Amino acid sequence: MTDAGHLAMGCGALLVERGGKRLLLDAGHGRISGEDPEHFQHGFDHVQTLPDHLERLGVDPATLETAAFTHLHDDHTGWARPDAVDDPRGLFPHARWVVGQGELQGLDPASGPRLAGQSERTTAVADGTEIAEGVRAWALPGHTTGHTAYILETGDGRRIVAFGDAMHSPVQVQHPDWEVVLDHDSAQAEHSRRRLVEFLSQDDVFGFGVHFADQQLGTVDDTGRWRPWDDETDNR
Repeated sequence: MTDAGHLAMGCGALLVERGGKRLLLDAGHGRISGEDPEHFQHGFDHVQTLPDHLERLGVDPATLETAAFTHLHDDHTGWARPDAVDDPRGLFPHARWVVGQGELQGLDPASGPRLAGQSERTTAVADGTEIAEGVRAWALPGHTTGHTAYILETGDGRRIVAFGDAMHSPVQVQHPDWEVVLDHDSAQAEHSRRRLVEFLSQDDVFGFGVHFADQQLGTVDDTGRWRPWDDETDNR
């Protein structure tokens, strides 16, 4: 918790590199406008730094081939939105967009497109679809109608699941019945959380919780708690 009593959260993206190709899972929050609540602007300055991080990694956003979204809330589509940068194609002008089946149908048409070139560049994929080599979609609905996680095969027998907003905090690992006010269907979201915790409890399965502050990468230990990644224990 912060000094102000708020839950600390991250808000970014996961870059995956496979066979010379790059895939981005979610696209951060993007620019924060003056219309956002004051506490949000002060508490989330760091969410604007994704382009800087990519530059430090030597990644040119124009070369990104695919961005896959767990869902289409603004804090996950940020740098792919039409207003993300001066270029209406967004920060990633040549990328194709991937979303889970049902996600587009759950949007309010009056809110306008969530992604740059949404109608031309977006592909909706079914549960189990391989969207890139070693990366497949896993439908975990509830937070939104088409909320989708992505399971990555590491090539050494381990798996990593980027689960978006299926969980917002490590405490939900122990309390999957604790709902989030933004969940579209609370019963379905709880069911998805329980499936996710069961999956993360398996050997050699790790999770990437984009909102898990400084504990984004981890697993579920034998006591049923979230165990953050440990370089000494988990690097091999």
